[in-house]
Amino acid sequence: MAPSLPKNYKNEVTRILNLEKKHSGFTLIEVLVALTVVAVSLGALIAVSTQDIIRTELIQKRMFSNWIAQNQLAEERLFKNKVSVGLRKGTLRFANYDWEWETITSKTTVDKFYRLDVSVSLLGDNLPSRSIVGFIFDGDEIENE
Repeated sequence: MAPSLPKNYKNEVTRILNLEKKHSGFTLIEVLVALTVVAVSLGALIAVSTQDIIRTELIQKRMFSNWIAQNQLAEERLFKNKVSVGLRKGTLRFANYDWEWETITSKTTVDKFYRLDVSVSLLGDNLPSRSIVGFIFDGDEIENE
């Protein structure tokens, strides 16, 4: 004789199958919370990357303006023209940017010794990207006494 099944056999099987279904995946709320966390994280990552790109461009422009200012000082020292006190301005194109430079030459307390203030900025900017100071001697030789 075959064993007999309990009367509530169908109900018990249905209950077990329903329990397995409940634990077989994520709920909609769990999925939405996970997606929210991922979206916020990616948004923060994109914001940080954008700031880094902007900072890199600013550092690059400062480096270019420093080179231009040092070149202006070197040109003043190399070309043995008569040093004139006053203001000189100019523009140039460097590294696909238009730059403007300004050199102010002033006397110092030492005879034939001049101070050069060079400022460089992007064309149209009011504030200089870089300002440096140099000195030039406008004589043939320095005498040692």
